[in-house]
Amino acid sequence: MRLQKMTGIIVVVVMCMSCNQFRESIHDTLYGSDTDSSYKDLPATQDETTTTTSSSTSTHLSTSTSTNTTVVEHRNGTTIIHNSTTTSGDHDFLSNAVKLNAAEHALRELPAFAGKSIHLYRSIHFYNDGRINVTIQHPQNAAYIDEYNYNDGKWEEPKPVQMSVRDDISKSLVGLDDISFASVAAVYRNYHRKAADIAGAKPLEHIYGIFDGNSISWYPQSINGSRERYFISFTPNGSLKDYYRE
Repeated sequence: MRLQKMTGIIVVVVMCMSCNQFRESIHDTLYGSDTDSSYKDLPATQDETTTTTSSSTSTHLSTSTSTNTTVVEHRNGTTIIHNSTTTSGDHDFLSNAVKLNAAEHALRELPAFAGKSIHLYRSIHFYNDGRINVTIQHPQNAAYIDEYNYNDGKWEEPKPVQMSVRDDISKSLVGLDDISFASVAAVYRNYHRKAADIAGAKPLEHIYGIFDGNSISWYPQSINGSRERYFISFTPNGSLKDYYRE
């Protein structure tokens, strides 16, 4: 009698184990096994930070700019965002005398100007992302004007500028030997020293020079705040010339 009871218990245990294995087999077939390495969380990279929410855990790469973002969704609700980041352009060009001098040196070294004086015409524009736009008198034909663009640390091929017979080219020329690109850094510095005390004044992203009467005037010549506006002007070398509230 006792043997029959023990035999019955063993049969019940075996049947329960078979049922559990059967259920696990169905679960793994439908959803995958928890021991499958393909469902393991990917390790966070050194530059990643983790944020936890009530429903899932997300990992984000902390950068100011990103490109080529890849998102991987895991079965346990974890999202890993891998970013490939790039930095485009300069962001301190106007204040960096070294970079400004390098751009001027590169202009002087262009084959077209070998052994020749360089005369800038009408205007020159500097941008904080590293660009320069300037018009220059043709080195071989004084009646011609070309546009030169500096981008990504190099000067591009010149583009011809259409001129009128009424244009007085000689009046709007300034020799490169008479100015310095590094003066832009002085303009930037003196502008921001004054702008720092003016509420709402925005940082400079563009400085330009106008050539007239064979001399240069630097712009902008105003600082606009949220409640005040000031006139400001500079000498050719970028020193503060005049400053007052308008």
